[in-house]
Amino acid sequence: MRHLLLAGGGHAHVEVLRRLARQPLPGWRITVLSREAKSPYSGMLPGVVAGLYRREEALIDLPALARRAQADLIVDSLAGVNAATQRALVERGAPLGYDLLSVNTGARPDVTRVPGAAKYAIPLKPIDRLLTRLGNLAAGTHVALVGAGAGGTEMAFALAMRMKVTLVAGAAGLLPGFPDAFRRAVRHALSGRGITLTEGENVAEVTRDALLFPSAPAVPTQAVLWATGAAPPDWIAASGLPRDEAGFLLVTETLRVVGQDAIFAAGDIAGFGARALPKSGVHAVRQGPLLARNLRAAAAGGALTAYRPQRDALILLSLADGTAIGTRNGIVVHGRWVGRWKDWIDRRFMRRYAEEPA
Repeated sequence: MRHLLLAGGGHAHVEVLRRLARQPLPGWRITVLSREAKSPYSGMLPGVVAGLYRREEALIDLPALARRAQADLIVDSLAGVNAATQRALVERGAPLGYDLLSVNTGARPDVTRVPGAAKYAIPLKPIDRLLTRLGNLAAGTHVALVGAGAGGTEMAFALAMRMKVTLVAGAAGLLPGFPDAFRRAVRHALSGRGITLTEGENVAEVTRDALLFPSAPAVPTQAVLWATGAAPPDWIAASGLPRDEAGFLLVTETLRVVGQDAIFAAGDIAGFGARALPKSGVHAVRQGPLLARNLRAAAAGGALTAYRPQRDALILLSLADGTAIGTRNGIVVHGRWVGRWKDWIDRRFMRRYAEEPA
């Protein structure tokens, strides 16, 4: 039998497994390689931090999902790829041969570019380590959160439920690229929750008890969370595989790695070159069905389909108090009903991977 290796338990791969459970791939053996047995859903992470959800409610049971897909699960981390021999290296086990490889291991906040960040900052990913470290912080701790994209901003609201929070937006400002009306509504909500927002300069250095800037006053802090930038895993550079300017796996619009018929990539680890997409779980979720379709087509030697991202995807940002702010097509909505809407979407997503195939 030929071998399909799914490296990573991210949002795209859980959808691939769900579809394989419904429609097996004849003649193929399936292996899932994941760093963790429970795959965290990023859309519910701030809710877990805020106490809106139990930790278990935001975790997808990969062993159960793999069983339904008749796939083997190996709990280990991808450490490299040798495309010439079609072998994937893992951190603790023996190399894994493959006929088709799909990579959906995600990215991590880049703590390498700012002095002191790697030593003192807590990255938002990996999620399991983040939750453990946040659990060690006492209520009332002053936390500085660096990075004011959607993920960082939503986390600031979650942390503010039990901590003092400063959101450091840097030179890019609050929610860069989002509609002005949405940014104004979020800015107003930050002020109403007592969250301090700083903008204008990027962090120049992180120390044990402060963030330093080129000319702006230092921000004293007892803990630093890092949610800015995205860094690829180190193994990509050593693999010789095509990379984009940021070092991520360079893929075509079909999610196939450029020049590699046997390798696909999806989610944050995939780079689209000049058609760069934000590193967002939204794209990983939307790429899942197409990745499943294209892996099946590649297994059969068929034609592949191109990924067409939405021009204006729905964004729902939880304020961690049961309300949320949403935007799509320039329309901004806010209130408790928007919070219920987001909760319904998130719980529906989780049920999709907890239920047996019909």
